[in-house]
Order: sequence, then structure tokens, then C-alpha cells
Amino acid sequence: MAAKAQPIIVLKKKGGHGSHHGGAWKVAYADFVTAMMSLFIVLWLMNQSDAVKKAVAGYFNDPKGTATLLGTTMSGTGTGTNATRMRTKTRKSSKS
Repeated sequence: MAAKAQPIIVLKKKGGHGSHHGGAWKVAYADFVTAMMSLFIVLWLMNQSDAVKKAVAGYFNDPKGTATLLGTTMSGTGTGTNATRMRTKTRKSSKS
């Protein structure tokens, strides 16, 4: 009598967590947090003194601060800077 062949049993394991599920909520949350931070910065700035408002406005008008440098073509008041003092000294010395 011939030995009966045993059937081959294949066990397929189902993995724990499937494929990557979307992370779009993270982008949306980051956008929301950025918008809220911007809103609160604007609200805080609205409540500040005029000197602070002018300083912030000056930064956004000339973020690199190149308007006060000598020899630039950008217009700016340049009040209280070394470049202004240098210009004043140069003008005074040229008049003498």
C-alpha cells in the first residue's frame, strides 16, 4: 500500500498595519497653527506703542536694512544710524 501524500498547507500572515494612511491632516493642522500664530502676532502688534509699530513697519519696508547704507539707490530716512552721522560729517567737512 502506498503512503498517502499529505496536503501542503500554506499559511498567509496578515500584517498588522496596512499601508500608509494619509497624513494630510498634519499639513492642514500646520497651516491652521501658522494662521493662528499670525493672527495673534497682528493682534499683539495692534496693541503696542507707536514706536514699536514704526519699528515693525520699518523692518517690513526694508528687511535687509540697506536703505540707510551709503551709496545705495534705495530711499529711506536713515535717522539715527551711523550712515546718517557719516553723511552729516561729510557734508559739514565739504562746506568748510
